[in-house]
Parts: sequence; structure tokens; C-alpha cells
Amino acid sequence: MSLVTFIEENTADLIITGGVSEERIREMETELALCFRQEYREFLAQYGMLLGFGVMILGCGKGAEASVVTETKRFREMGLSDQYIVIRDVDEWIYCLNNNDGTVSSWDRGSRKHLPVSPDFDSYVLDELTEAKEDWD
Repeated sequence: MSLVTFIEENTADLIITGGVSEERIREMETELALCFRQEYREFLAQYGMLLGFGVMILGCGKGAEASVVTETKRFREMGLSDQYIVIRDVDEWIYCLNNNDGTVSSWDRGSRKHLPVSPDFDSYVLDELTEAKEDWD
């Protein structure tokens, strides 16, 4: 199953803020001094930000502040490398999209080490939502 299919089949149980404009995506990229990978740009354009089954994938809602920008800047101040964007914050673990190669890793703020989690953004989000839905039911 693809991420798009999962979202379509579970829309009633998901909070999706709605896509953001290309202009807003460029503003976020400027704020973070990088260009988002295509898959993350598509996520922002289609969904903005997503919450479901206790899983929140950071992005940009309809308000002025983009959670992905706020959280990425915050963790950069704690030592997160510039090539990463924070896509999920779960207690002591931060889940990051490597903007260079597209992999997702967890980042331990204490040790400042990355542990590989998923080969790509869509797989990561789908796996997290699927597992959370199973636990939710």
C-alpha cells in the first residue's frame, strides 16, 4: 500500500491541515537555507501537516508558523546538522529527513547520533501510521 492510498482510506481518522502554496514552501526553504527534497515538497503541497493515530508529521499548517521550520531551527541550536529537517519529535528522539539522500533517521539529542530508520520519507510515514493505527484499534 502506498502512503497516498493509506491517507485516502483513513481520511476520517486523520487531521490534515491542507496543502501549502509553492510560495510558502520557498519561504520555508529560505528560512532553513536549503531546498526540500521533492517528496517532502509534495507532502507539503498536498497535506501541509498530518496528524493521525497519535503520530504527527511536521510540516506547515494554515497559520503563519511552520512546525518543520521551528523544530528544525530549535534542534540545529542543539547540534543537528544542516542537512537534516525535523519531521517528527517524540520525547528524546527526533526523526529527521536527510535532505541529501532522502533517508530518515532518529537523532538522539544526548549523544547527537543518527540511527537509520527508513530508506525514504514516504516509507517512514506509512510505516509509522500503519503501526500506530494497529495499536489504536
